[in-house]
Amino acid sequence: MPTAPLARSSAGRRGSAQPRATRPRAPAGLTEQRLVGAAYEVFAAKGYVRATVQDIIARTGCSRGAFYLYFRSIDDVFERVVRQVIDALVAATRERSGRTLRERVDAGNRRYLEMFALHRGVMRALAEAAYVNPRIAQLQSQLRSAYLRRVRDHLLRQAEAGHCQAIDADAATLALGMMVEGAAQAWVVTGLEPFERPLDLERVCRQITDIWCRAIYLDPDAPMPDVANASRRIR
Repeated sequence: MPTAPLARSSAGRRGSAQPRATRPRAPAGLTEQRLVGAAYEVFAAKGYVRATVQDIIARTGCSRGAFYLYFRSIDDVFERVVRQVIDALVAATRERSGRTLRERVDAGNRRYLEMFALHRGVMRALAEAAYVNPRIAQLQSQLRSAYLRRVRDHLLRQAEAGHCQAIDADAATLALGMMVEGAAQAWVVTGLEPFERPLDLERVCRQITDIWCRAIYLDPDAPMPDVANASRRIR
């Protein structure tokens, strides 16, 4: 595996780290957002290794000096882009909808896969960058940890409510979480299609959810207590 020096050795080509200059006042923030938006497009299209500062400023009409008012290097702006994508993905996984456990798990898995599809290019660049850049690898780990914590919290709540089979919540979280992430990375991000009949989001999500429900819940299709209680109040 390439090590940190490999990432550093490309600094000259990609834009060496420079001291951050004092940022001008607003409306300069609009320039910063334009640079971040352009960086998102560049990383999504070219990946991490091939993207350059010149690629980014060419999309905005900004000067190289303007870029360095806001970012120390191309790695700096890449971290900003990745953090925004991570925040969006974590926010999506916090949503909760559905009348049954199956519906809620399906909705959560669907949002997760859809977010990977929406940000496919940047997620591909993230996987590439994590291989050579320890700081980016840490960001990737944060993304994974945030998702796994959400899954474990859910499993612990359902186990406490008596809705689960006998499980080791930590081990089950790892197995389920990496099943979903693995499908997202292999199928959504890299475009793996190993079979004669192409997969689609509906088939993948339905099967992942069915495996999850069969492995964990006693009755995944029973109405959730909060839904049942609400129905009784309406009647």
